[in-house]
Amino acid sequence: MEFAEVAARTEAVPHPHIPSERGRILYDHVREARPERVLELGTARGVSAAYIAAALEANGAGTLTTVDSTTFPWVDPTPEEVLGGLGLLHRVELDRTHSTYTWFLKERIEERSDQAGNCEPLYDLCFVDGGKSWTTDGLAVFLIEKLLRSGGWLLLDDLDWSFDDVAAKRAHYFTPIPLLSESERREPHIAAVFRLLVMQHPSFTDFRIQDEAWGWARKAPGEPRRLTIEAKRTFRSYLHTGLRRLARG
Repeated sequence: MEFAEVAARTEAVPHPHIPSERGRILYDHVREARPERVLELGTARGVSAAYIAAALEANGAGTLTTVDSTTFPWVDPTPEEVLGGLGLLHRVELDRTHSTYTWFLKERIEERSDQAGNCEPLYDLCFVDGGKSWTTDGLAVFLIEKLLRSGGWLLLDDLDWSFDDVAAKRAHYFTPIPLLSESERREPHIAAVFRLLVMQHPSFTDFRIQDEAWGWARKAPGEPRRLTIEAKRTFRSYLHTGLRRLARG
């Protein structure tokens, strides 16, 4: 499916969603990189999912998993209606099983971890456009790294967004705005996540900031570190020794 068709048919969908010029960037990346598995955190009404799924459809291969919270039902239209109207539902797995996408990530890591504690990566691209908070998304990027294949891309939206932008609201998703300190309201949380967590993580490289709003980072190519069963046994022995010492006081 061509980009122009998706842009035209999602133009009237109520916000929040990415503008068409960013949809173009996302669509083009998927067309060029040709990922097999894509993960999106933060579905809303499904517009960004539509751009990704349309590019996968144009590629003739690939699946998008888009995850949102049980707490926030999106209607008029629903993401199913947006994607179904474009004939793209067969490219998309919609997940609204848990209250937060960090629990979804936790379950995927558990499913894909061996007895030694090695997680087998699954995704070639992860697009994060969710709660925009240090608390949620700081944890999310740490979990995503485990599930991202070598050479895959992480994309964070809203580097330039702060809670001051919605200061009149009582809450933004899970964040109670009146309880935030001045610095928590003023400073863009996703920019802090990108600068202090992603850019300092040894597994990420090739950092890019686009349009002052998007932060790209690539999972370093090459074989990941692997733990052995013996290493896990050593840690368990250390842990049990520490617990016995605590019990003795």
